[in-house]
Amino acid sequence: MTKIIKMRHLAVIIGIVLIAIGMAVGTICHFVGRGFFSYGGEFASYKSVEVTAYNVGDNSGETLKNLAEDKLGSLGAYNVTFSEAQTNTPNTVVYKFSQSVSDEKLKEAANSLQSALDEAGLFNATVEVHFNQGVVGGLYLLKFAAIAIASAVAFQVLYSLVRFKPGMALAALCSQIFVAGLYAALLAITRCPIGLEAIAFGIVAVVLNMICSSLFFDKVKKAYKEESKAKVSKLDLVAEGALSTIKTNAFVCIAAVVAVVIFMIFAVVASPAWATLVPYGAAVFAIAACACAFGVFTPAVYSLFSAIDKRKKF
Repeated sequence: MTKIIKMRHLAVIIGIVLIAIGMAVGTICHFVGRGFFSYGGEFASYKSVEVTAYNVGDNSGETLKNLAEDKLGSLGAYNVTFSEAQTNTPNTVVYKFSQSVSDEKLKEAANSLQSALDEAGLFNATVEVHFNQGVVGGLYLLKFAAIAIASAVAFQVLYSLVRFKPGMALAALCSQIFVAGLYAALLAITRCPIGLEAIAFGIVAVVLNMICSSLFFDKVKKAYKEESKAKVSKLDLVAEGALSTIKTNAFVCIAAVVAVVIFMIFAVVASPAWATLVPYGAAVFAIAACACAFGVFTPAVYSLFSAIDKRKKF
């Protein structure tokens, strides 16, 4: 019997404690910070200043960009984009700011920039301040991601109930709740920005855990049917199944890590900045949650439910 099975109660307790800590941190941040999660560019509320001017006398937009940087650069924009004028559109510069930038400073800088643009003689120059509430859209997507994950979990539970045994179906349900909960807890604790990729990685974690746990349950079910193991205790068979599948399951997670690293390298080559690597933090947490599930939690929790499942009598 492995140490994991011997310490099954402790493993379950530690998993629950980690999730509870994450939920507590997220709840505190929800009331005193910017939200349960730290929302990224797609979901975060932000303030922006949009500066436009037709290219008469400023074909390249350099004057527009220089004046905008002079008046807005000191406010700490986290994103600046420039769109060159087309046939019917003006040169456009957009500065995005976090919610922490005061409205007064933003409006003061915008008014100063408008005066500078007028003095420079730029044609139809405008400066507009926008207040964008992005969290609503984020919650909309998170809701549908939660539905997708819940559907996948329900499918696995039903599949495990038909393909394996009732105790395994219960263990599968607990394992998936653990993966989703641990992933969310890690994101909440570390304040890793939540974007579209974080939702996708969460779904990947659930699917990976579905594959890994099914391999484990299949191994244990086959052991239950072997006449040569009729006198071996269930806990020993569970431990044996965990040991025999850990290499295969670890390979799945390692392959996922390698894929993430490759994508990170290409991303950094395309855009060499620390911000480029931030989304991949969610991928690391998703794989870590899956690895903890198949390596510790699933065998531990099934050892508690194994008493429900009947073995073949020889």
